Amino acid sequence: MQIFQYIRDAADFLWGPQMLIFILGSGIYFSLRLKGIQFTKFASALREFSKSNITSGDGNITPYQALMSALSGMVGNGNIAGVATAIVIGGPGAVFWMWVSAVIGMATMYSETLLGFKFRKKDADGTFLGGPMGYIKYGLGWKWFAIAFAAAMGLKTLIATTSVQSNSMSIALHNEFGIPQIISCIIIAVLTWLVIIGGIKQIAKTTQFLSPVMTLIYIVGALIVLVINFDKIGMALNSIFSFAFTAHSAEGGFAGATVLMALRYGAARGAYSNEAGTGSVSIMHATAQSDNPVKQSLIAMLGVFIDTIIICTLTAMVILTTGIWTEGLNSPALAAESFSNVFDFGKILVLASSLLFGYSTRISWSFYGEQCASFIFGDKIKVYYRWAFCAAILIGATSNAENIWSMGDLLNGITVIINLIGILMLSGVVVRTTREYLKNCVLINHNE
Repeated sequence: MQIFQYIRDAADFLWGPQMLIFILGSGIYFSLRLKGIQFTKFASALREFSKSNITSGDGNITPYQALMSALSGMVGNGNIAGVATAIVIGGPGAVFWMWVSAVIGMATMYSETLLGFKFRKKDADGTFLGGPMGYIKYGLGWKWFAIAFAAAMGLKTLIATTSVQSNSMSIALHNEFGIPQIISCIIIAVLTWLVIIGGIKQIAKTTQFLSPVMTLIYIVGALIVLVINFDKIGMALNSIFSFAFTAHSAEGGFAGATVLMALRYGAARGAYSNEAGTGSVSIMHATAQSDNPVKQSLIAMLGVFIDTIIICTLTAMVILTTGIWTEGLNSPALAAESFSNVFDFGKILVLASSLLFGYSTRISWSFYGEQCASFIFGDKIKVYYRWAFCAAILIGATSNAENIWSMGDLLNGITVIINLIGILMLSGVVVRTTREYLKNCVLINHNE
């Protein structure tokens, strides 16, 4: 249909170089205004994380559960196939720019989480509703701009996040075990419903267990590969740094890449993976039982570090040390082949990780979507949204997900633009709130 071509064209335009400049530029701006908070207060963030199981204010879930739930939504197939795509198209140098975007994005994540927490409101059912909708409406007074964000993210979650993830998962299960896609999607829908129907507390309990387990399984598997390929780590690191600033010529099945290609695909995949700038994660952290937005924002900042600097880097190092990235494999197959090239159950590890990552992403994003719906229609819509979310999973059984991807990209681009405008307009609030908290910390420490 012609309408889908228009959607694809609009999405391609929206996610052109100008979007990358906007996202990275916003991160640099906040890094400068907050005096490199991702560096100077990284130790403080770790201290807050060590105490994150202790509650100290109003909210629905512990600060630790908020981070695990946020990570559950962040750590997805972008950490596997997305990283592979960046290397296949942009070469090893893309990994360096992925790191750069993540470090810059930590300041953006800190800022949007602070605002989401600061301007949160309690729903009639007792759930705290925060995020871009809150700070755009209550911080800026732009009600219709906030509704536009909620509508775009709510639709994107319902239409794209559900079906695209289930499509990828069902295809993987069909290819590996011959399970019909519709059967896989029905099972996924039921398993998702069992968690999300219980609301934020049930989601938090599930992700509190699921996020650490799935992350640990993947990290251990990647470290095994790197230990076996230890002698090739130096070569891999050298290629990352050298090709970040010089063009990479064609090699085997690799078509070659310019520095601009490495920058674009590395930075874009990093931003896509850790969600800094989308405002989504601030919705989850707004439910944390904490007495200060700065403390929760420091914890949230660690999510970007874990997602991109740790997990995405491990994927990249596995791919580069095995050396098969130049053999012309497509992105989804590259990660699996890189692991299985070293040990027999490598492909199963990648499949299991992909399924767990996809499932966890769906659970957290269902909450983001229902909060957006609740902002527009009131909290009574939540139960209906949860059922609709599970029903939409079945769309993933269709063979062609390209149109849904394009629609999701378009809606996601709209949310990024609205969110970044919102946090930039409220940057003064971020800086003042941070300074006041840090000043009080100095006074408390001095008095002690």
